[in-house]
Amino acid sequence: MRDTTHITLTIESNKSPRWWVESSYAVHPDMKSHTGIFMTIGKGGTFTSSCKQKLNTKSSNEAELVAIHDAMVQYYGLGSS
Repeated sequence: MRDTTHITLTIESNKSPRWWVESSYAVHPDMKSHTGIFMTIGKGGTFTSSCKQKLNTKSSNEAELVAIHDAMVQYYGLGSS
């Protein structure tokens, strides 16, 4: 990123928000999963997040559901995740 400080960040709005949510199952030493969230409203990312999940999950499918919940909390402001 240091080599790209001369490039201007451009964010343009042309659509409703689009979200990409992903998880990696049991990647931390305590077997917790990891969530990645990216949201855009056209050109450029307007929200990004990468964090360790607070819950231990039993499967990769359950980890994906926790990741989706975490993203919905960010979008709808449904309280703490």
